[in-house]
Amino acid sequence: MRTIAALLLALLGMVAGGATAAAQAGDPLRPHAPWNTLHTEHFEVHYPAGMARWTHTVAARLDSIHTAVSALVGNAPDRRVTVVVADPYNLTNGFALPLLRTPTIVLWPTPPEPRSGIGEHRDWGELLAVHEYAHVAHLAWPSRNARDRRLWSLLPVQLGPITRRSPRWVTEGYATYVEGRLTGSGRPHGTWRPTTLRQWALEGRLPTYAQLSAWDAYQGGAMAYLVGSAFLEWLVEQRGEESLNHLWRRMTAVQRRSFADAFAGVFGGPPDELYGRFTVEITREALAAERQLRAAEIVEGEQIQRLSWHTGDPALSPDGSRIAIVLRQRDRPSRVVVWRTEEPEDTVADRARERLLERDPLDVAAIEWRPRPKQPVTTLHPVAGRAHDSPRFLPDGRRVLVTRQEPLPDGRLRPDLFVWDTESGALRRVTRGAAIRHPDPSPDGRRAVAARCEAGICDLVRIDLRTGRVDVIHRGSPDTVFHRPRYSPDGIHIAVAVQAQGRWRVARTDDAGGTLQYIDPDDGANRYDASWFPHGRALVMVSHRGGVPNLERIDLVTGEVRPVTRTTGAAVAPEPNPADGSVFFLRLHTRGLDLHHIHPDTVRLASVVDLEPGLHRVAPTRPAVAPDSFPQLPLPEPRPYRLGPRAVRLLPAGAETAEGRTGLLTLAGTDPIGRLGWTLSGAWGDPGTWRGMGLSAAFRGALPALHGELWHARQQPAAQSRAPEAAVPLGVGYTGSAIWTEAIRHSTRGRSHARLGASLGSLEEAEEETDRTTRQFAFAELGTAARLGTRFTLRPSALLHVSAGRTMGEDWQRWTVATRMGVGRRGELLVFEGSYGALTGAAPPVFEEFTAGGAVPLLFNPVILPQRIPIPAVPLGVLSGARMATVRASAALGSLQPYFLAARANDGLHRWYRVVGAEQTLIAGPVPLARLPEIRLIAGFGYPLDEPLRHRPRGYLSLGYRP
Repeated sequence: MRTIAALLLALLGMVAGGATAAAQAGDPLRPHAPWNTLHTEHFEVHYPAGMARWTHTVAARLDSIHTAVSALVGNAPDRRVTVVVADPYNLTNGFALPLLRTPTIVLWPTPPEPRSGIGEHRDWGELLAVHEYAHVAHLAWPSRNARDRRLWSLLPVQLGPITRRSPRWVTEGYATYVEGRLTGSGRPHGTWRPTTLRQWALEGRLPTYAQLSAWDAYQGGAMAYLVGSAFLEWLVEQRGEESLNHLWRRMTAVQRRSFADAFAGVFGGPPDELYGRFTVEITREALAAERQLRAAEIVEGEQIQRLSWHTGDPALSPDGSRIAIVLRQRDRPSRVVVWRTEEPEDTVADRARERLLERDPLDVAAIEWRPRPKQPVTTLHPVAGRAHDSPRFLPDGRRVLVTRQEPLPDGRLRPDLFVWDTESGALRRVTRGAAIRHPDPSPDGRRAVAARCEAGICDLVRIDLRTGRVDVIHRGSPDTVFHRPRYSPDGIHIAVAVQAQGRWRVARTDDAGGTLQYIDPDDGANRYDASWFPHGRALVMVSHRGGVPNLERIDLVTGEVRPVTRTTGAAVAPEPNPADGSVFFLRLHTRGLDLHHIHPDTVRLASVVDLEPGLHRVAPTRPAVAPDSFPQLPLPEPRPYRLGPRAVRLLPAGAETAEGRTGLLTLAGTDPIGRLGWTLSGAWGDPGTWRGMGLSAAFRGALPALHGELWHARQQPAAQSRAPEAAVPLGVGYTGSAIWTEAIRHSTRGRSHARLGASLGSLEEAEEETDRTTRQFAFAELGTAARLGTRFTLRPSALLHVSAGRTMGEDWQRWTVATRMGVGRRGELLVFEGSYGALTGAAPPVFEEFTAGGAVPLLFNPVILPQRIPIPAVPLGVLSGARMATVRASAALGSLQPYFLAARANDGLHRWYRVVGAEQTLIAGPVPLARLPEIRLIAGFGYPLDEPLRHRPRGYLSLGYRP
């Protein structure tokens, strides 16, 4: 029993954390939109109708991918894998939920950019499907231990032993290993993984073994993929291809083993020790590569600013006097700053040095080993927590184009175009829901060219800066991607990066849709980030020729190709200065991206250095084995999703509060996108708690969503173990139904919601046999929440709930207003809440009076009893009356948040009932991708400061579910 209890507790933590992550990653799925379903032999694919083009391209290869990946991994799930295609945030990503009973893959179709570690591939959908299915085949490997299988079969969510015991570098590193092994592309065969390994090794900053799975440094999260996959390749070189399969077999054996034990039994040593040896070899290869490059001369230009994190691309004003750039830091919000390209002499710093030596002539002034920090001319901070990106100066040198992720009404995010006036600070929105990336204004300032990425397709588009109209210049496709276009100085031509047939090239066209002509050499190297020199006769761009991302100059008249930089890391984002033709660019180091500057005319690099093939971990390599072709197979006709495939889970729940102890079993049903969810719950326990049955359902297949409830429940507050002597409401049996609609709308500053519903039920006193009386009412609710501020964030919200009805033959009306204010920098550090409500009527029944104490009901939605004010540390009934006010303050100082709560009934200001304590609340979901309903977990303790129950602390725990 202790083992089962421990498993349940561990599962609760995993489900709660996983539900939060999946809800954040998968919301909103838009179940109200038209969805279709495709069935293949091994997969069930659900996708929005608007993403059919991208989805069908991927789905045709899925069964071939299943065959190849399963053969390499040595395992295949014993049932169809669910695939959900969604594009909630216009970001490049995907994830797998390797649940043994419902393995699920989520694919986000937006293709990666060339500077991304996954920007080099044969086909984005193919690479993504291989990587995510590798997770499922690998992590859903079942245990051969019968006791383990029996224990986990009792739980609502089943996870395999590899999922439970593997560090993150193994799970992500192995999927990355598989992606490279089978596609011959991706991170293992691209330029960015060896670039990262090489530069981090040269700076002595390779992650330690402990940091490999979790590191908060720049690119720290990517190390599990990049270094993890390289480490696995090194292990395979030592022990052979079958060694990884042996590791998985040892981890799933009848004999239970930790990951470290299973690993040592295959590779002959603990993972941390062998990893140390691996980093030594990486460093040796990196030093050899550096010697090769230095022998031919390193050319990195002049460092203009030492920066950190993901610095944005620099943009020069038309006269070259100012530069706009996005600064990002780990612990500060992103911001756009405008600097002067030539800083005035820093006389203050010079005088400080002079005074230092005057006070102590023997002192030694610090050398200036880095450029002095530039002072911003102006700064554009985030709006409602959303930062700006891709600044580009308009011809007047005053206004700047920027993009910002903006919410659509249904909660999805899309980047839109804005014009920022750097003098007045005003922002003017140009587009709405346009999914615009990397805009560049025309020389006349009337239009802009950009990439538009929607539903997995990236088009080249033209934008009217006055009206916001978007017109397509060249259409993209699942295998043709447009990226970062730039107008020529005369506005006649456009240079744009195009990914086709697994390679990035630079093409020239015009904004009228003229012929697309490649202008870079057809030598197999990736090229992108093209920018025009001021005279318009040449371009500077990023080239992967030689295996290192460097800058390259292409003369459009003579066709001459000449290297501009030679670095050990990477040089990207070139931006010529219109004033003198020099080039600003970003240089990679282990802290992030520095701003550098170079004069191409002074560079005399005769050729590109090709890194030696033997340095295969710090230089790009070709696949040792021919990649799989993943032949396309015929697809059946798609069918409408309707209510989707159903899944039902049995979930335990319950509560231990001042009302007493209650147990709950919930059957929860849903579908992969959450179109229809329901819960059927049965509760038993102490008489002071709600006991009985409750059925709840939510249909989100239309707007607004429709919710319904049926319940039969009973509660006797007088039976509470610490029931107050006064103000205890009568025990009741309550049978009823409710139905309501709910609409949610998102906007720039926040979100709002509205509810409208009605309920019909019957009441009977639980303490004695009486006739049932009806309770019927209608209600409406309006709520709004916003996010304000830049460096210091305010999150105000307000709620108005009104209801009117008839109970026990008496009419009544009730209203409640509630406000909330969250204050903090990155999250909410302090939260202040308050509410006030009033009940009116000729003779409203006691049941409808506000009553404080007790926990949130688990059998039905709290909207059914809005007069109940939960305080789970004290029994129901510590306060009651026709009017009630509450105030609450809490602080996010750790896993448990300390709080102060006070409530009063009617007009008795002297009757504030005060409680201090600490609490943690988790509301996650619903998570249809994991076939889970909404999870509501509240844990904490309270210490009453007033009678009744003064100085009698109480802990509480409550877990329940909503559809």
